Amino acid sequence: MGNTGRAVGAGVAGALLVSLALATPVRADSGGTAAAPDTAASCAPALRVLKSLAGPGDGNPWLHTDQVNGIGPLGLSVGVSHDKPAYWLGTAVHAVPLPAGATGGSVEAVNRLGLMVGTLTGPGGRKAFGYRPGAKAVTLLPGGQYATAVNDRGHVVGHRHEPSTGTSAGLEWSGGAVRRELPVPTGFRLDEVTGINNAGQITGHGSGPTGNDEDPYDMNPGLLWSADTAAAPTLLQPLGGNYEYYRPQAIDESGRVVGHHWYSRAMQETPLLWTAPYAEPSYVPLPAGSTSGTFEDISPRTRVSVGAATTYNPPEDTVVRAQYWTGGGPMRVLPGLTPTGYSAAYAVGDDDRVGGVALDAAGVAHPVVWTCAGRQAYEPVAPAGREARPAKAP
Repeated sequence: MGNTGRAVGAGVAGALLVSLALATPVRADSGGTAAAPDTAASCAPALRVLKSLAGPGDGNPWLHTDQVNGIGPLGLSVGVSHDKPAYWLGTAVHAVPLPAGATGGSVEAVNRLGLMVGTLTGPGGRKAFGYRPGAKAVTLLPGGQYATAVNDRGHVVGHRHEPSTGTSAGLEWSGGAVRRELPVPTGFRLDEVTGINNAGQITGHGSGPTGNDEDPYDMNPGLLWSADTAAAPTLLQPLGGNYEYYRPQAIDESGRVVGHHWYSRAMQETPLLWTAPYAEPSYVPLPAGSTSGTFEDISPRTRVSVGAATTYNPPEDTVVRAQYWTGGGPMRVLPGLTPTGYSAAYAVGDDDRVGGVALDAAGVAHPVVWTCAGRQAYEPVAPAGREARPAKAP
């Protein structure tokens, strides 16, 4: 069934480091020119277009999902290519082997030892998995459908849907086995589990009761679990309400949580930062001229957050660009494959590599990595009569 029987955890560290070192990933531009390996202190600013897996329907490649979801060590990045779980060494793409019954999926995250986690899809449903670069098979994670994050100790988090209740159950795995099912407050339902750091803090979000009989789930806060398996989660402030949702997406090693506020009535998002003691978050200013934006990831130790900023330019097309924030100062955007082409950032590493997706002039989506991203990021000029939104709650 595709299960190698090996533990998903810190015990694979040596094999992972050896396999990655032997691969000797190098920098390469979209034309395949090789250069020296990246380091945090020395890198060449570039927007790398990564190779994609071949597959049926290549005549309509914009119909596929192709993006980078995680940044690993030694030039490793992970994500999805042509709707299948994939990883890249430099720009070269490698398919994650699919077990019997699986037809697609995605790698969602990778730790600094190269351990990948994600979700398989197929007629038999979704299954959470772990994988090591070059291994012959994935390791299926028991009881889970989605594996969304992994820390450097090999602890994996994710969730499964409960059809009988329409809710989700959050899970933490260690050593390939379930360590715990994440508790939620009485009356709450869990939506997603989104992140974990090395201290064992876990992020997610859900919905809870406020006493309103007309809508029993009109409180929509972020959730934060500690490493204590018996402890209830912290409800991140604000708690949300009708049309308002708070969505933590990632947590760094110092406990900084990033995500966004979603105001569904106005179809508007605002990037957020929570810090201990996790009271009111900081509403981070958007790039000049933008009207909506998200944070999707934060680097483990360097406080860089990335996501996407949206600018509505009626009657012209909407512009969506990858955005980049150092933890202070103005929000900036990253260059795309065309001046106004769609791009979004989903992952960032301590070496200042940023992963995501960008559309070319033909509208085809490509998985991409920005190297030395901070040296490429810039402050856009707002259209006449349009100013940046302030850093406060909508």
